[in-house]
Amino acid sequence: MNMDLLFLSGFVLLLLLPKGAPRKIPNDFQFGTATAAYQVEGGWNASGKGENIWDHFTHHYPDFVKDHSTGDIACDTYHKWKEDIQILKDIGVNYHRFSLSWSRILPDGFARRINPDGVRFYNDFINELLKNNIEPMVTLYHWDLPQRLQDLGGWTNPDMAIYFKEYAKVAFELFGDRVKRWITMNEPYSFCEGTYSSGIAAPHILSPGIGDYLCGRTVLLAHAHAYHAYEEKFKKLYGGMYRNCFLLFFGPIGMVQLNI
Repeated sequence: MNMDLLFLSGFVLLLLLPKGAPRKIPNDFQFGTATAAYQVEGGWNASGKGENIWDHFTHHYPDFVKDHSTGDIACDTYHKWKEDIQILKDIGVNYHRFSLSWSRILPDGFARRINPDGVRFYNDFINELLKNNIEPMVTLYHWDLPQRLQDLGGWTNPDMAIYFKEYAKVAFELFGDRVKRWITMNEPYSFCEGTYSSGIAAPHILSPGIGDYLCGRTVLLAHAHAYHAYEEKFKKLYGGMYRNCFLLFFGPIGMVQLNI
């Protein structure tokens, strides 16, 4: 059975049970956990990692965060990854979804320069998950764009779709032999709206009605480019699965259809 459908069907079954009815999770139900790189890794400038938009935002505009907290250390997974995975094993999960820090692998955002220490960290993390019978699920982007790319316009720059494709290809090459489940971006509607419409997220650029739609268009194209790159080459090599996560956008009637 498709594991994604199994996740969803199990959750729906629990919701549909009558109130007071005994609730039993199916024996073949798969449990998983999820994190995001900026939320847990720490090591914000460790071993060649480049600056991302949340590093820049929290360091230069600390008053935008209520308690002036940052992700500089966070849960310190960068240094405590073995302990974290042991916890996952102890609670008995089948899957762990985590995101790659784009700027830890490609410090300036471009595929021309790969950071070997960043690659080592993710190789160790993936291998340890598999060693403990936990299947990795990787999100390529969870809101932490390299600051160098933000300086070029971020997701409002249409060229970002190509930069994302090249980054995705690097990730597929490095980790695709062991990672069989890929997600392009976490909640693209949230980071486009949160950045450009409400301005509550890094890099805090208010451009409602313009920036958010430009972001949405670029993100759609980026997803399509990465998807086709995987389907055309890496699926044949590794046989994995590829999808987006909560891709949701709204537009006026008559909006021009994108050729993706």
